[in-house]
Formats: sequence, structure tokens, C-alpha cells
Amino acid sequence: MRTFFSKFLTCTVLAVSAVAVHAGPMTFWSDDGWTQVASEDYVGAGGRVFPGWGGQSFDAEYLYYRVDGSTLSLGIQTGFNLITGQVDYDGHSYYSGDLALSFNGGGFDYAVDFGLKTADYDGDLVDADNNNDGIDAAGLYSVSAWNNDIYFGASAPYAMDEGTLLGGLSSNVAGQIGDSFFRTVSFDLSDLDLGSDLDFVMQWTMSCGNDMIRSEVANVSVPEPGTVGLLALGLLCLALRRRNA
Repeated sequence: MRTFFSKFLTCTVLAVSAVAVHAGPMTFWSDDGWTQVASEDYVGAGGRVFPGWGGQSFDAEYLYYRVDGSTLSLGIQTGFNLITGQVDYDGHSYYSGDLALSFNGGGFDYAVDFGLKTADYDGDLVDADNNNDGIDAAGLYSVSAWNNDIYFGASAPYAMDEGTLLGGLSSNVAGQIGDSFFRTVSFDLSDLDLGSDLDFVMQWTMSCGNDMIRSEVANVSVPEPGTVGLLALGLLCLALRRRNA
């Protein structure tokens, strides 16, 4: 277990050594119809970002969402490596947390796990399936306990410690453009019984908690499962009529 002084020294070194790079939003967000709901593309004096320290590699920059029928897509852009979910610096490994979700005024009872290795600030592996490998299947989970063993506790929640897999992801894509990384995920809301008018909060951080990003999204319209079924049936009937005409 690292002492408080060693943790403080590590985070201070990150602040001194970090290079602040302002990347700006990637162009594909607007090209693909995403809605930006959070912007944190700022690094202050000495590489400081809220709530802790760190420069571009620990700077969470933007959050996005998109709705297609009952499919909710979420996107994040950050200086942290979201392809591997791990950044090694000065003999210490830092990990990507899960994307924490709160629906319709509830607590952070859900999470999207990217399917990457996860560990807390002290290097202890974190997973919900108790396989002790730090890796859970990528998917949407209901969360019964969070692991918040990160240096800057103000960035919690960090990573799912106990949870139940509700379903897989229909897409889970990560990449890098310039100095920034992105990851987008999609899943079906129709089985969660959340209603047709959806409010949600999403939040993400890394194992040091040097930065976090959070957004609140209100009044998102999601078709009820019955409505989707009726629409599909109507389209099928229309197609059959045209075929028989």
C-alpha cells in the first residue's frame, strides 16, 4: 500500500511533467450526428485540471450521446488511452474506469464496462465477476457496489466492484486521432423499462482521479418496446402490399 506522501509525490510529478495540449473535438462527432453534452478541454497553470493534477494524458475532454430508436450511444474523448485503457508513467500504471450511469434521478446504479483491464490506484485488480483478472465482459451492468480507491476521491464513482450483466454492447469502438483518444458504445434501452422520456447522467474518470467528466442529459425521447414493434409490423405490411401490387 502506498503512503499518502508517495501518492502526493506521484501526482505532483505528473503536474510538473505534463504537457498541456488542447486537442479540440474530433470532426466525426458532428459528422455522425452526435450531441456534445460536456466539454472539459482545459488545462490550467502547472498542468492542473479539476479536481486533481495531470496534463493531456489525464485530461477528460468531451462527452457525447446519440439516440437511434431504442439504442442509446455514448461517446467520450480524452487524452487518456481509451484503446488499451492503461497509461504507464514513472513506474506507475493508471487505468480507465467504467462509464457510470444514472437514469431518471436515481443514483449511479448502472455502468458500461468497456471490457478492459481495471485496477485501483494501488494496483489492486477490480472486477465484478470475481475472477481476479481485472477484466469483465464488455456490456451494460446494474451496479451494487463501486470501487472508489482512487487518489482524488472527488472524481468517484470510479469502477464497478460488484454488478450484474444486463446485456452486451451493440457497438464498442475505440481509436486515436492526434493527441486524443475516443471510445463509443451502444446498447438497447428497451429492456430496462425506463419509460419513453429519459433523463440520465454519465460520468467517467481514471484510477488516479486526476480529472473527471460528467454530464446531465434531460428529455431524451425513447420509443416504447410496443411502439417499436408496431412500427416494424406496419413497415412489413407496407412492403408486402407493394410487393403484391
